[in-house]
Amino acid sequence: MPGADAGSDVQWRAAARVRIALRWSGPEAGIFQTGRNIANMSTNRDLSLRPLKALNNNVLLAYDPACGQEVVVVGRGLGFRVSGPIRPDDPRIEKVFRLDESRNRKRFLRLTETLSGDVIGVAEEILNLAAARFGPLGEEAHLTLAEHLAATVDRVRKGMPIPNPFLAQIQLLYPEEYALAGQAVEMIASRLGVTLPEEEQGILALHLLGAWRRESPKVMARHQALIRESAAFLAAEAGISWSDDDPRLSRVLLHLRLAIDLIVSGKAETNPVLDRIRSEYPEEFARARRLGDYMAQRLERPVSDDEVGYLALHLLRLKNLTQ
Repeated sequence: MPGADAGSDVQWRAAARVRIALRWSGPEAGIFQTGRNIANMSTNRDLSLRPLKALNNNVLLAYDPACGQEVVVVGRGLGFRVSGPIRPDDPRIEKVFRLDESRNRKRFLRLTETLSGDVIGVAEEILNLAAARFGPLGEEAHLTLAEHLAATVDRVRKGMPIPNPFLAQIQLLYPEEYALAGQAVEMIASRLGVTLPEEEQGILALHLLGAWRRESPKVMARHQALIRESAAFLAAEAGISWSDDDPRLSRVLLHLRLAIDLIVSGKAETNPVLDRIRSEYPEEFARARRLGDYMAQRLERPVSDDEVGYLALHLLRLKNLTQ
């Protein structure tokens, strides 16, 4: 009943991830093709990829006659001493990324002239890892990640700090994305000779998550701030001092992550014990309503009474843990 801990945190986390995955998965956005897909197109003309610029040993900017535009081709050794057309069924090809929106394509081409090819190349290799793990990514990720890495590498080389107040929160809420970002950090060290701190690993995790959800890094950062503020509010109402590593708050953080996803997507979950919460715990419900109103203001989306009821349950649970 309200206040009781229903199921283990591990089970709750697994169920939450399934619900999130189902919500954010959907039809592909048309920006991702494999070499095999290209090879299966019309064979009445030469569909070989025309290399334009090697970004690094494994990433190539090329012209694709099948779609009549520039594409990014990723595959081991594709950019090393490239000298002629590449057949679309070349076994080295792992992924071909295509930017369909003209403004994004033009901006990316400008980046290839202004940023280091090594930086853009490693950004594309990282996105290749993310696409293999999560599925199709948003177009703008090819722009924002390269720009972010260029600025970050410059800061690290100058000895400047990389602040990230949400590191512990990101490690808890997005373990898969954080682990993938760890692979990205290793790749950056190998390709660019720069060792990034764990704070940056957390930031990269948000970039990869945002690429999958097609949300900008700024939006992802705002959501992290709101999760932290909301958890701190509930902790204060329950008489608990805020701490990033307090295990009592981990489940609250996980729920707030899911709650924000639901609110932003315009979906709601029915709370089967809402009426009982209202009648038996009016004080907790009123305080949770205040938090719900604040979240609605920040997200510019309505927060349902069903969700407020769940927030009230977490407040009650935290209170019970202090007794």
